[in-house]
Amino acid sequence: MSLTDRIVREIGDIITTLTTGTPQEQEDTLNTYFLRNASFTHPFCRVPSFSIKSIPIVGGVDSLAVILAIYRWYRTLSPKIDINIDSAVFDQRTGRLFVSIRQTFSIWFIPLYRAPVRLTTILQLSQRTSWDSDQTVTRGPLTEGREPAPLAGPGQERARYFITSQEDLYQVNDFVQFLLPGLGPMMWSFWQLLSTVMCVMLSFVFLPVYFFFNRGSGRAGDKAKTT
Repeated sequence: MSLTDRIVREIGDIITTLTTGTPQEQEDTLNTYFLRNASFTHPFCRVPSFSIKSIPIVGGVDSLAVILAIYRWYRTLSPKIDINIDSAVFDQRTGRLFVSIRQTFSIWFIPLYRAPVRLTTILQLSQRTSWDSDQTVTRGPLTEGREPAPLAGPGQERARYFITSQEDLYQVNDFVQFLLPGLGPMMWSFWQLLSTVMCVMLSFVFLPVYFFFNRGSGRAGDKAKTT
């Protein structure tokens, strides 16, 4: 099995464990696959990449500790989450892993609250060796007692792919499900239809302006200028 296939196969287990695993499994998975200074972006929150070696009383703090807190709060709000990984594609040239996900988020203290949403998660991967100073390689539940983790490059444990950033992308009609399940997507769909009608009407009203600003432009016009 190729490196790309192994990474794609493993990412489903990683995401499922982060969103549905026990507290210890969540922490072990983050420590195993994420860099200590990884960043995280979501419509509701953002964690920039940082690492502070020493703070009085507190000690060392890094962005991974903040990401762990976010995942813990996520599981506190919705202890039971239905999640499905539809597809995963790894672009080895850029190191980006694109994952298409469907999940149903329910808040335990709000009866009948269910928010089925779709999202695309973009994970930026970067190769690190096990002796890199910015990452301590641990062995969590996904690698213990098995072959080296599939997020591994040449040299297996000596040179592995780690997640340096996570970005969750939502369509607006899926994103508003968190705020107004059912009603929010309907309102946004209505606005989209209204905006479409306005675009068509304004395109006819301003048709002369369109032709004026775009005369002689395009590839054919550019070729004519260069000859």
